[in-house]
Amino acid sequence: MEWSKCIALVTEPHASKWQTASDYVAKIIKTFSQDFGMYEYPKMVAADANDGMEYPMITLDGGADPDFRGLLVHEIGHNWFYGMIGNNETYRAALDEGFTQFLTAWGLRKIDGDTMITTPDKSNYKRVFREPKLAIDRNIYFRYIYDAMRHLDKPLNTHSHDFHNALGHENGYSHVYYKTATMLYNLQYLLGDSLFLNAMNHYVSKWKFAHPYFEDFRQSIIEYTHEDLNYFFDQWLETTKTIDYGITSIRRTEKNNEYKIKLKTLW
Repeated sequence: MEWSKCIALVTEPHASKWQTASDYVAKIIKTFSQDFGMYEYPKMVAADANDGMEYPMITLDGGADPDFRGLLVHEIGHNWFYGMIGNNETYRAALDEGFTQFLTAWGLRKIDGDTMITTPDKSNYKRVFREPKLAIDRNIYFRYIYDAMRHLDKPLNTHSHDFHNALGHENGYSHVYYKTATMLYNLQYLLGDSLFLNAMNHYVSKWKFAHPYFEDFRQSIIEYTHEDLNYFFDQWLETTKTIDYGITSIRRTEKNNEYKIKLKTLW
């Protein structure tokens, strides 16, 4: 699909704060099409609603600019995972919500930069002293690290029902979002930016409208990279092991009196 119509539908009381919505929808479609495979539907509608929900070609999105940007990116991102890939959220929620949470931070960073754009605080004190919110920390790392440090996370290759409660991301369901997204950003770190994006595009191209599962994703990435990444996927998908970095040596260099630190990944 070369051209897609981007539409924002808003109720009259909220119209003044939705003036930028259709342009932002277009930026989201462009970003994900360039990075993760061309959008295959003829249009995308973002509709004003009380909360967020996704369907192919239409999303329901609450809030107002700029605070609704994260929700717009997330719900529209679903049109890649699950909308075009065809993942089964009931069977493996992480393939849908988790991959889309990864796209949420990715899209916000590509469109707005690393720091999230939010409505300025009314409080003078908060405006001066509140630290900026980093998109990747706010949408990915903080929640995963919080649960992983308390050994509350679960293996991702788990039936959605066994995460218990999707409402409010309670009782483990948050791992569907944040642990999966953390896994994908660690895969990017492991492969490097270029190889990671190419491998993800290979996955999207191969399995578009074909209903893949975790085994298919794993095999697709290994197939493209020609690397045995089973150790990586086993750790994230089948266990609750967490990444731990240990310092194995520190060496002082003559140039600029710098120190070189050698790290080892522990499991």
